[in-house]
Amino acid sequence: MWINVIAERVQRVIEEWCAEQGWADAPVCLLERPAEEAHGDYATPFCMQVARIAKRPPRALAEELSARLLADPEVARVVETMDVAGPGFINFTLNSTAYAEATREMLARGDDIGRGDHRPYPRVNLEFVSVNPNGPLHVGHGRYAAYGDALQRLMKFSGANLATEFYINDYGRQMDRFGRSIAARYAQSFGVDLPIPADGYQGDYVIDIATAARAEVGDRYLKALRLAAAEGRVAAAGRPSAPVPAPDAETGGEVYDEEALDDGAEWPDDPAVKEAVAFFRAWGCRSMLEQMRAELAAYGVEFDVWFSETTLHEGGRLERVIERLLKSGEAYRQDGAVWLRTTSRGDDKDRVLIRANGHPTYFAADIAYHEDKLERGFDHLINIWGADHHGYVPRMKAAVEILSGRPGTLEVIIGQLVNLLEQGELRQMSTRRGEMVTLGDLVEAIGVDAARFFLVSRSQDQTLDLDIDLARRQSQENPVYYVQYAHARIASIVRNVPEGSRADVPDDSAVFASPYERALIKRLDGFAGVVKDAAERRAPHRIAGYAQELAADFHVFYKHCRVIGVSRVEASSRLALCLVARRVIARCLELLGVSAPESM
Repeated sequence: MWINVIAERVQRVIEEWCAEQGWADAPVCLLERPAEEAHGDYATPFCMQVARIAKRPPRALAEELSARLLADPEVARVVETMDVAGPGFINFTLNSTAYAEATREMLARGDDIGRGDHRPYPRVNLEFVSVNPNGPLHVGHGRYAAYGDALQRLMKFSGANLATEFYINDYGRQMDRFGRSIAARYAQSFGVDLPIPADGYQGDYVIDIATAARAEVGDRYLKALRLAAAEGRVAAAGRPSAPVPAPDAETGGEVYDEEALDDGAEWPDDPAVKEAVAFFRAWGCRSMLEQMRAELAAYGVEFDVWFSETTLHEGGRLERVIERLLKSGEAYRQDGAVWLRTTSRGDDKDRVLIRANGHPTYFAADIAYHEDKLERGFDHLINIWGADHHGYVPRMKAAVEILSGRPGTLEVIIGQLVNLLEQGELRQMSTRRGEMVTLGDLVEAIGVDAARFFLVSRSQDQTLDLDIDLARRQSQENPVYYVQYAHARIASIVRNVPEGSRADVPDDSAVFASPYERALIKRLDGFAGVVKDAAERRAPHRIAGYAQELAADFHVFYKHCRVIGVSRVEASSRLALCLVARRVIARCLELLGVSAPESM
């Protein structure tokens, strides 16, 4: 950033002054952007901060320092005015030379504008979305997808060696219930009275999957499912169709009582029935994954790795990691179970890996999965999880620290919910009941660009209200439309520039005298800082907010500063400014996974 050059020169002058005075403990001088334009472009409270050490009034110090700064040729060359204000602030306004140099520098950077000199990253694995393949992606998943993809774009732009990953939760009781739900719908399509299991999956998409399966296999599994229905061992009378969830000691969220559910129904212990359920489970999982891949691709989200949980169990990795932890002493046996010493890494209690009945916990599978990531050469792991996993974070961080030997190896970002509003009414979502607004529904209603922009426009740790009616509106009230229109407007200006015109910023004191030009230049100059801050804070919403501010500055500039039909100096310098603005707006939109239209 060009302001860094100015700041560095101001800092050197102050350091020399402090050294002469013998103020070894003087604070670092920081330049700030005043809240009010009347206070200039930049200000510093340094003299008030150093007054205690100097044992002099801060205003007197400010008078002395401002005179010294203006005596420096490099500072004086870019400063128009420098004033002492209040108890000891130094406010200064930059001149046209400074704004011209800034614009030339930004124009010269081309498509690299905003990259800055960011710190190098280790090799990073970013996991996000990672839902069970037992239902369509809903709006909440769409938020995780938009956020995760924007974050990976932002981090890669900032220099990260990063790979994205989708963890397929295709193992366990929830997938068994999914398979049984499809089997029940398959049987019902033949007129067999086989109820969907308790807490099974009720959505129409289950019927669609069952219908597709029937078209493939015909009545191959009908006999087995008739057996299940005929024996009357399905969904005992009086069993609630939707049991009340209870707190989950493993995840910190809520789960259903597995013992009470008994896998959703009392299915016959018959090989043919088991074969049927296994087929429909595999068919349903494959169908949902194909749909998820297609929807995410249409949404602009691709993953480098799709990792199946089942491979952890079938490949023996889970057993190997537990044996390794036992040998190292990080795990131990007690009361017939295997425990991990997570308390040694800050957890409030040790956690079970293998239950007394011999069954592994979800925690054990997650440990094996993260060991696999580490063995693939990743130095830093970032997981984006839902709000219901908040209580799961300490134990998982402890486990990864044990595996890696390094604290802070695992970084967990907790996402919050989405409230979908349409015509002022709140839409509810439930995968099991099938009452949901899918990601596909949302994209069909408002388009990919609006969906992605809106879903990443607020910090991930805050609940987001998405107003469908606003997202459809083509007006300045709609933030994505407003930003895209700014890009299209600049493209139109460039198309209509007279032949032979060129972008150029002369070293002329007359350029960029307008406050609207200067406001736009200052905003553009801040882009690299916004990128750096957003990447380090894992905050793509800062890019969305900055894009809206930049679009507003450009629209005001366009209203007051003509580019065509003015003097050559004005036309060429303003054209250069327009080109920089177009590049920055386009980069903002690209980082968010949103298109930058040339016309609207």
